[in-house]
Amino acid sequence: MRTDEVKTISTCQSDGMGKEQAVGQAKEPHSPEKVTVSAYLAQHYALPDELPPLPLPDEPFVKMWREADGADALAFLADAFGLSSLDFPWQAMDAIHIRFAVTLAGRLPVVTTASHADFSFMEALVNGRDKASAYPPTVNAFTIEARAKAIYRHRVILLNRAPYSNVPAEVVGLADDDWLRRSQALRTRHECVHYETLRIFGKMKNHALDEIAADAMGQIAAFGNFDADRQRLFFGLKCGEGTCTGRLSFYCQNVKEEERPQVYRAVDEVLDAVAADIREQTAKGVPEIEILQSLLGQSITRKGETL
Repeated sequence: MRTDEVKTISTCQSDGMGKEQAVGQAKEPHSPEKVTVSAYLAQHYALPDELPPLPLPDEPFVKMWREADGADALAFLADAFGLSSLDFPWQAMDAIHIRFAVTLAGRLPVVTTASHADFSFMEALVNGRDKASAYPPTVNAFTIEARAKAIYRHRVILLNRAPYSNVPAEVVGLADDDWLRRSQALRTRHECVHYETLRIFGKMKNHALDEIAADAMGQIAAFGNFDADRQRLFFGLKCGEGTCTGRLSFYCQNVKEEERPQVYRAVDEVLDAVAADIREQTAKGVPEIEILQSLLGQSITRKGETL
């Protein structure tokens, strides 16, 4: 999600209507102060003169999950952390897995489900609740700063196996299984980029720029390239129309509603430039961290103020 979010709030990243979302630290409140559209579009990240040695070391909590990889997921959570799964009517227990995502910011545990209900149950479990929240079917990813006592403030990625941004396979021209596989690769890399943004660059934001960067790196992971029209599908944009029927609207809630079409148009327009830049960078073999820096270091209007 962009997991943006160093504060304890639960923001949900929805693939489809909102974003692939995040619960946790470093994001912004649901009702942020309004900003002008020009200020919103001009924001970008201040990049360090020199990056730290990468990858960064794992955060200390990661060692507590070292036995999880390949283990029975629910049994591991119960044995290692005392998280009982008995409160929830799991639908596909055998399809719940824990593995590690390797990022430039260190490793993170990733819990994967194959049922949207199980995804909701898992979010409740790692946050120490005995009742699940009702998430829309478009919400299939969280980067969580856990609230359950035994894993308090552990960062965990939760992923559900589903089409990315709720886009059907036929719309992207792929077979169902291929699209699900690519969706999971895209979703995983997207979440990892938010974590990298937080640890390497010091913050993450609930902002269209962060989503462009995360989805761009996700597209590269899933497809080997970044396609502007594919991104318009993920955001719910139609080329040249200045309207949004999808998740991009979630990320500009701090812009006045009547000004949001300007955001939609600006994002629509910049996607082709982003695609051209990434085409050139990948052809030259530019490292991924440099591609990410170039995405975060330029505003949507390619000029402006730092985030």
